[in-house]
Amino acid sequence: MTLKLLEIDPETDFPDISRCMFESHETPVQPFFQAFFPTHGHGDQAREDAIAEGAARLRSWHTEDPTSYWQKVVDTSTGHIAGAALWNICKEDPFAEGHQMEVTWFPNDKSRHFVEQFLQIYEEPRARVGRRPQVYLFILFTHPNYRRQGAAQQCLNWGMNKADEMGVEMFLDSTPVGKPLYEANKFHVIEKTVIIPQVDNPDEKWKEAEKKIGHPTWWLMWRPVRGHYEEGVTMKPWEKN
Repeated sequence: MTLKLLEIDPETDFPDISRCMFESHETPVQPFFQAFFPTHGHGDQAREDAIAEGAARLRSWHTEDPTSYWQKVVDTSTGHIAGAALWNICKEDPFAEGHQMEVTWFPNDKSRHFVEQFLQIYEEPRARVGRRPQVYLFILFTHPNYRRQGAAQQCLNWGMNKADEMGVEMFLDSTPVGKPLYEANKFHVIEKTVIIPQVDNPDEKWKEAEKKIGHPTWWLMWRPVRGHYEEGVTMKPWEKN
Protein backbone atom coordinates (compact mmCIF):
# COMPACT_ATOMS: atom_id res chain seq x y z
CA MET A 1 0.00 0.00 0.00
CA THR A 2 1.26 3.47 -0.95
CA LEU A 3 -0.26 6.72 0.29
CA LYS A 4 0.12 9.59 -2.16
CA LEU A 5 -0.51 13.28 -1.54
CA LEU A 6 -2.48 14.98 -4.32
CA GLU A 7 -4.37 18.20 -4.95
CA ILE A 8 -8.10 17.51 -5.04
CA ASP A 9 -10.37 17.72 -8.02
CA PRO A 10 -13.04 20.16 -6.76
CA GLU A 11 -15.52 18.94 -9.37
CA THR A 12 -15.56 15.32 -8.17
CA ASP A 13 -13.81 14.83 -4.80
CA PHE A 14 -15.94 16.60 -2.22
CA PRO A 15 -18.50 13.79 -1.69
CA ASP A 16 -15.70 11.35 -0.81
CA ILE A 17 -13.85 13.97 1.22
CA SER A 18 -17.00 14.74 3.22
CA ARG A 19 -17.60 11.06 3.93
CA CYS A 20 -14.00 10.57 5.03
CA MET A 21 -14.25 13.67 7.21
CA PHE A 22 -17.38 12.39 8.95
CA GLU A 23 -15.92 8.93 9.52
CA SER A 24 -12.71 10.45 10.85
CA HIS A 25 -14.55 12.51 13.45
CA GLU A 26 -16.81 9.64 14.47
CA THR A 27 -13.93 7.42 15.61
CA PRO A 28 -13.39 8.57 18.26
CA VAL A 29 -16.46 10.77 18.51
CA GLN A 30 -15.46 14.45 18.57
CA PRO A 31 -18.56 16.45 19.55
CA PHE A 32 -17.14 19.80 18.42
CA PHE A 33 -17.53 18.57 14.81
CA GLN A 34 -21.29 19.03 15.19
CA ALA A 35 -20.77 22.79 15.35
CA PHE A 36 -19.34 22.78 11.83
CA PHE A 37 -21.09 19.79 10.25
CA PRO A 38 -24.18 18.82 12.24
CA THR A 39 -26.41 15.83 11.74
CA HIS A 40 -29.98 17.04 12.16
CA GLY A 41 -32.14 14.16 13.28
CA HIS A 42 -31.36 10.49 13.84
CA GLY A 43 -30.72 7.41 11.79
CA ASP A 44 -28.84 6.51 8.64
CA GLN A 45 -30.72 8.87 6.34
CA ALA A 46 -30.07 11.87 8.59
CA ARG A 47 -26.36 11.03 8.52
CA GLU A 48 -26.36 10.62 4.73
CA ASP A 49 -28.12 13.97 4.37
CA ALA A 50 -25.48 15.57 6.61
CA ILE A 51 -22.63 14.12 4.54
CA ALA A 52 -24.24 15.39 1.32
CA GLU A 53 -24.82 18.85 2.80
CA GLY A 54 -21.23 18.89 4.03
CA ALA A 55 -19.92 18.05 0.57
CA ALA A 56 -21.96 20.82 -1.05
CA ARG A 57 -20.87 23.37 1.55
CA LEU A 58 -17.19 22.41 1.32
CA ARG A 59 -17.32 22.86 -2.44
CA SER A 60 -19.06 26.23 -2.09
CA TRP A 61 -16.55 27.47 0.49
CA HIS A 62 -13.66 26.35 -1.70
CA THR A 63 -15.06 28.01 -4.81
CA GLU A 64 -15.75 31.29 -3.04
CA ASP A 65 -12.46 31.57 -1.12
CA PRO A 66 -9.34 32.38 -3.17
CA THR A 67 -7.10 31.36 -0.24
CA SER A 68 -8.55 27.83 -0.09
CA TYR A 69 -6.29 24.89 -0.96
CA TRP A 70 -7.52 21.33 -0.46
CA GLN A 71 -5.33 18.26 -0.69
CA LYS A 72 -6.05 14.58 -0.28
CA VAL A 73 -3.99 11.54 0.61
CA VAL A 74 -4.97 8.59 -1.57
CA ASP A 75 -4.39 4.88 -1.12
CA THR A 76 -3.01 4.14 -4.59
CA SER A 77 -3.94 0.46 -4.33
CA THR A 78 -7.66 1.16 -3.88
CA GLY A 79 -8.21 4.80 -4.81
CA HIS A 80 -9.73 5.44 -1.38
CA ILE A 81 -9.15 8.79 0.30
CA ALA A 82 -7.09 8.12 3.42
CA GLY A 83 -7.17 11.70 4.68
CA ALA A 84 -7.34 15.32 3.62
CA ALA A 85 -6.41 18.83 4.66
CA LEU A 86 -7.75 22.31 4.01
CA TRP A 87 -5.22 25.11 4.00
CA ASN A 88 -5.76 28.85 3.73
CA ILE A 89 -2.82 30.37 1.85
CA CYS A 90 -3.06 33.98 2.97
CA LYS A 91 -0.84 36.46 1.16
CA GLU A 92 -2.41 39.30 3.15
CA ASP A 93 -3.95 39.80 6.60
CA PRO A 94 -6.81 37.26 6.62
CA PHE A 95 -8.83 39.41 9.02
CA ALA A 96 -8.55 42.70 7.13
CA GLU A 97 -12.16 42.49 5.94
CA GLY A 98 -13.52 41.69 9.39
CA HIS A 99 -16.45 39.65 8.04
CA GLN A 100 -18.25 36.90 9.94
CA MET A 101 -19.46 33.67 8.37
CA GLU A 102 -23.22 33.23 8.35
CA VAL A 103 -24.19 29.96 10.04
CA THR A 104 -26.62 28.72 7.41
CA TRP A 105 -26.23 25.05 8.37
CA PHE A 106 -28.34 25.45 11.51
CA PRO A 107 -32.01 26.48 11.62
CA ASN A 108 -32.69 30.12 12.42
CA ASP A 109 -33.27 29.64 16.12
CA LYS A 110 -31.22 29.65 19.33
CA SER A 111 -29.17 26.67 18.14
CA ARG A 112 -27.80 28.90 15.38
CA HIS A 113 -27.09 31.63 17.94
CA PHE A 114 -25.16 29.10 20.02
CA VAL A 115 -22.98 28.15 17.05
CA GLU A 116 -22.47 31.76 15.98
CA GLN A 117 -21.09 32.55 19.42
CA PHE A 118 -19.10 29.30 19.38
CA LEU A 119 -17.36 30.35 16.14
CA GLN A 120 -16.67 33.85 17.44
CA ILE A 121 -14.91 32.43 20.50
CA TYR A 122 -13.08 29.89 18.33
CA GLU A 123 -11.73 32.50 15.93
CA GLU A 124 -10.94 35.33 18.36
CA PRO A 125 -7.42 34.28 19.44
CA ARG A 126 -6.05 34.06 15.89
CA ALA A 127 -7.92 37.20 14.85
CA ARG A 128 -6.03 38.97 17.64
CA VAL A 129 -2.50 37.64 17.01
CA GLY A 130 -2.51 36.50 13.37
CA ARG A 131 -2.88 39.77 11.48
CA ARG A 132 -0.20 39.03 8.87
CA PRO A 133 0.28 36.87 5.77
CA GLN A 134 0.29 33.23 6.82
CA VAL A 135 -0.44 29.62 6.02
CA TYR A 136 -3.37 28.45 8.15
CA LEU A 137 -4.39 24.83 8.61
CA PHE A 138 -8.18 24.88 8.93
CA ILE A 139 -8.74 21.13 9.09
CA LEU A 140 -6.71 17.94 8.87
CA PHE A 141 -8.13 14.45 9.27
CA THR A 142 -7.22 10.83 8.64
CA HIS A 143 -9.65 7.96 8.17
CA PRO A 144 -9.50 5.45 11.05
CA ASN A 145 -8.31 2.71 8.66
CA TYR A 146 -5.20 4.71 7.76
CA ARG A 147 -4.04 6.21 11.03
CA ARG A 148 -0.37 6.08 12.04
CA GLN A 149 0.70 5.48 8.45
CA GLY A 150 1.98 8.98 7.69
CA ALA A 151 -1.01 10.52 5.91
CA ALA A 152 -1.30 13.52 8.24
CA GLN A 153 2.47 14.02 8.21
CA GLN A 154 2.48 14.22 4.42
CA CYS A 155 -0.06 17.04 4.60
CA LEU A 156 1.86 18.86 7.31
CA ASN A 157 5.13 18.56 5.41
CA TRP A 158 3.51 20.18 2.40
CA GLY A 159 2.16 23.04 4.50
CA MET A 160 5.47 23.70 6.24
CA ASN A 161 7.29 23.69 2.91
CA LYS A 162 4.73 26.10 1.47
CA ALA A 163 5.08 28.47 4.43
CA ASP A 164 8.88 28.35 4.17
CA GLU A 165 8.69 29.04 0.44
CA MET A 166 6.50 32.09 1.14
CA GLY A 167 8.55 33.15 4.18
CA VAL A 168 5.48 33.38 6.42
CA GLU A 169 4.21 32.10 9.77
CA MET A 170 1.83 29.19 10.25
CA PHE A 171 -1.20 28.97 12.53
CA LEU A 172 -3.64 26.21 13.39
CA ASP A 173 -6.29 25.51 16.01
CA SER A 174 -5.74 22.12 17.62
CA THR A 175 -8.00 19.72 19.45
CA PRO A 176 -6.58 17.35 22.08
CA VAL A 177 -6.46 14.62 19.42
CA GLY A 178 -4.16 16.55 17.08
CA LYS A 179 -1.99 18.42 19.58
CA PRO A 180 0.77 15.76 19.97
CA LEU A 181 1.32 15.65 16.19
CA TYR A 182 1.64 19.41 15.93
CA GLU A 183 3.96 19.62 18.91
CA ALA A 184 6.16 16.97 17.31
CA ASN A 185 6.39 19.26 14.28
CA LYS A 186 7.57 22.23 16.38
CA PHE A 187 4.30 24.11 16.59
CA HIS A 188 4.09 26.15 19.78
CA VAL A 189 1.02 26.77 21.92
CA ILE A 190 0.02 30.42 21.96
CA GLU A 191 -3.25 30.22 23.83
CA LYS A 192 -5.67 27.67 25.28
CA THR A 193 -9.39 28.33 24.92
CA VAL A 194 -12.38 26.52 26.35
CA ILE A 195 -15.40 27.43 24.25
CA ILE A 196 -18.41 28.15 26.46
CA PRO A 197 -21.11 30.21 24.71
CA GLN A 198 -23.42 31.99 27.12
CA VAL A 199 -26.84 33.57 26.94
CA ASP A 200 -29.46 34.74 29.42
CA ASN A 201 -32.39 32.33 29.72
CA PRO A 202 -31.30 29.67 27.19
CA ASP A 203 -34.21 27.94 25.50
CA GLU A 204 -34.49 24.27 24.53
CA LYS A 205 -32.81 24.76 21.14
CA TRP A 206 -29.80 26.40 22.78
CA LYS A 207 -29.63 23.60 25.35
CA GLU A 208 -29.88 20.93 22.64
CA ALA A 209 -27.00 22.48 20.71
CA GLU A 210 -24.93 22.84 23.88
CA LYS A 211 -25.51 19.20 24.79
CA LYS A 212 -24.62 18.01 21.28
CA ILE A 213 -21.49 20.16 20.85
CA GLY A 214 -20.26 20.53 24.41
CA HIS A 215 -17.54 22.89 25.61
CA PRO A 216 -14.44 21.83 23.67
CA THR A 217 -10.87 22.86 24.42
CA TRP A 218 -8.72 24.28 21.64
CA TRP A 219 -5.11 25.36 21.46
CA LEU A 220 -4.04 28.09 19.06
CA MET A 221 -0.66 26.92 17.80
CA TRP A 222 2.01 28.79 15.87
CA ARG A 223 5.07 28.02 13.81
CA PRO A 224 7.33 31.05 13.22
CA VAL A 225 8.86 31.86 9.87
CA ARG A 226 10.86 28.82 8.73
CA GLY A 227 10.28 27.20 12.08
CA HIS A 228 13.10 29.02 13.85
CA TYR A 229 12.16 29.37 17.50
CA GLU A 230 14.14 29.83 20.69
CA GLU A 231 12.30 30.26 23.95
CA GLY A 232 12.91 33.70 25.43
CA VAL A 233 14.70 34.86 22.28
CA THR A 234 12.35 34.54 19.32
CA MET A 235 10.15 37.59 19.06
CA LYS A 236 6.44 36.91 18.68
CA PRO A 237 5.22 39.47 16.10
CA TRP A 238 2.02 40.29 17.99
CA GLU A 239 4.05 41.24 21.07
CA LYS A 240 6.13 43.90 19.32
CA ASN A 241 5.68 47.42 20.62
